[in-house]
Amino acid sequence: MRRLLLISSLLLAAPALADSPLRALIAEAETGPAAIFQNDGRYGPTGTEYSAQDLNQTATLYRTWRVAVEARLGARHGLILLYAPFEVSTRATLTRDLDFRGTLFASGSVVDHRYLFDGYRASYLFRLLDGERFQWDVGASVQIRNALVGLSGADGTRHAQESDIGVVGAFKTRLRYTLPSRVWAGLEADALSTFGLVGNTTGGIYDLALTLGVPLDTRGEVNAYARLRWLGGGADVARRDIYNWANFGFALVGVQADLVSLFAHRPANP
Repeated sequence: MRRLLLISSLLLAAPALADSPLRALIAEAETGPAAIFQNDGRYGPTGTEYSAQDLNQTATLYRTWRVAVEARLGARHGLILLYAPFEVSTRATLTRDLDFRGTLFASGSVVDHRYLFDGYRASYLFRLLDGERFQWDVGASVQIRNALVGLSGADGTRHAQESDIGVVGAFKTRLRYTLPSRVWAGLEADALSTFGLVGNTTGGIYDLALTLGVPLDTRGEVNAYARLRWLGGGADVARRDIYNWANFGFALVGVQADLVSLFAHRPANP
C-alpha cells in the first residue's frame, strides 16, 4: 500500500513537470533478495554478544525493496530522497544463555528475533564532470534510521527489545559511464566513519552499489538495471550499552524513469 501511494502521487504530479524548471525528475524502484553476512549484537550492561548465526539469520535470503526520487536542478545540482526498509524475523533454538537488556533467555529455549533497520535518506550531489560518456558527482547524505531489535520467547513468557531513531551523515559519490550503445555502468557510494572522534561512540556506515543499466526506449527516458549492493555499518555506544555491527549483500533488479522527459514527449490529446 505504501508503494502504491508513492507511485500514485508521482503520477498525479507528473503532468505539471513538463512546465517546471527541473532538468529531470528520476523515479526509481528496485527489489531483490538480500543475504546477511554479519549481524553481531550486544545490548545492556550485562548483555551477551551474539551473531547472525546464533539466530538463524544466515540460513535463508530475504526479499527487499527500495524507492527513490532524484531531482536534477540544472546541469550541476541534484537532490535525492530515498526510502530503504529492511526487516528480518527468524526463529532459533539457543545453544547458550543469552542476556538481552537484562532479560535472560536460557540455553535450549526457542526464541523469535526481529531486526528492523529502515532508512529515510536525503542526498545532495554536485556534478564535477559532465561528459558525453562519463559523469562524476560528489556530495553528502543525511539518513534518519529507524532501528529496532527484539528478542522473545516462542512460548510468550519473555520479551526484550532495543529501539532507536537517530540521524547519520555520510559522504556520497557517484560515477556513471555510458557506452555508445547507451548501455551504462555505475558506481555509487555513501560512507562515513566516526573513527571514535564523536563522544564515546565508535561507528560507521557504508552503502555501495554497482549497477549495469539498459535503456528501454530510444531516448533513454526509461531504464532497466541489475544492481549488486553491499550495505553495512554499526556502532558501539558505551553510554547506552549498545553494540551492533552488520554487513548485508543484495542482488537487485529495478527500473528508473525520467518523469520530466516522459511527460514532455507525451503526445497531446486530440
